Amino acid sequence: MKRINVTNENGKVEAMRRRFAAYKAKLDQAVVRDQKAKAKLLKREFADVGETLCRFAATSPEFQGALKQMVAAAITVADEPTRKFLSGRGWF
Repeated sequence: MKRINVTNENGKVEAMRRRFAAYKAKLDQAVVRDQKAKAKLLKREFADVGETLCRFAATSPEFQGALKQMVAAAITVADEPTRKFLSGRGWF
């Protein structure tokens, strides 16, 4: 009659569960790190595009008028603080 060492098998299962949890934690950290990196790049992209548009608007009155119209149409009621700020800066 063959004896099964249940204690040893349970230990192996628990060790595998711990390794799995460690791998999952590392994966979760990598996902968060990637999300932060993407958000940082997107923020920089928005800043660079906005700066470029504003710089060009300063040199072209026609473009500045068109840009003001687009900004006015794009700002929603939910963006009231943004609307107040841009209004104070002459965008409305």
